[in-house]
Amino acid sequence: MMEDPALRWDLGPVRRRHRVRRVAIAVAAVLAVAVAAWMLRPGSDAEPVTLAEPAGYHGAAGFPIGFPRTELGAASAAAATLEAAWTLDEVQATAAAQLYAAPEQQEAARAGAVNATKGWRRTLGLPEEGSLPAGAAMRSSTIGVRWQERAQDQILVSVLVQVTATKGDQGPLYSSPYAMNLLMTWHPTLRGGDWVNTPDARPVAAPPAAAPGTPQFTAAGWRPITRTDPAQ
Repeated sequence: MMEDPALRWDLGPVRRRHRVRRVAIAVAAVLAVAVAAWMLRPGSDAEPVTLAEPAGYHGAAGFPIGFPRTELGAASAAAATLEAAWTLDEVQATAAAQLYAAPEQQEAARAGAVNATKGWRRTLGLPEEGSLPAGAAMRSSTIGVRWQERAQDQILVSVLVQVTATKGDQGPLYSSPYAMNLLMTWHPTLRGGDWVNTPDARPVAAPPAAAPGTPQFTAAGWRPITRTDPAQ
């Protein structure tokens, strides 16, 4: 496996470029969710966090749903949303986007999913539509979270993910961390009560992406994830 220069990702209002590292990559999930950024306050609690378990899973793709009505539940739902929302597969992307959006936002979420999938393909130098080369895939894994209450039953969550991608079986693997924000709102009737991703009318700057264990990670207020993902 060879190392390439850092892949420049062109989606989203906030991005960071980092040195490419060799990584193991799994089959991909997930679309670009409409996210806004917010400035993290320094000196916050940076203790490790274990993401909350979902109440169940939806569809053949097994999207996690039904997170508890707590701040940690909102953060866990945001992480699940982002991991399920970026993919090179338009069908999967639109399914995930609509699942995690509020009912009144589903059409907008679907349109965003289509555009985002094409954007990721374009960024990787792949065909924007149609079949992909064998082995082409993209995946994101949550490596840090941070949250802040915006209003009652509304939590602004920052999610730090490690995105890995390959253009095909014979191509190099790319890896880069991203700091993204999702405004999560509790929906009392959807799925018996669950968190959904909603548009944010008050976006602010995102926290900087950084590797867990570094001073920059701690200074930004990220909380590391205690679960271990073998694909990271």
